[in-house]
Amino acid sequence: MSTSPYSGQPPEPQPLCDLRSRLLQTVGNEFLAPLEIVHQSTYLLACFGNTWEIATCIQHLHRIQEAVEQMNSVLEKCLEAPREGD
Repeated sequence: MSTSPYSGQPPEPQPLCDLRSRLLQTVGNEFLAPLEIVHQSTYLLACFGNTWEIATCIQHLHRIQEAVEQMNSVLEKCLEAPREGD
């Protein structure tokens, strides 16, 4: 016996693991680029920071700060999203 969408019964909720998977995929994609920036900039600073001019080091530090702010923004949006529906 199949249930029709109009049978008065609420639809079955989407499995939690599917929702969790989609959330992780979305957040993961948003984190990949900033994390790569942090990784590359810290590597370059560690290898060459002592031979570069201070302006170049500061430029890489700013790149790291911007990437961290971008990741923080993504996390804040994810954490605020459920509250909007309340």
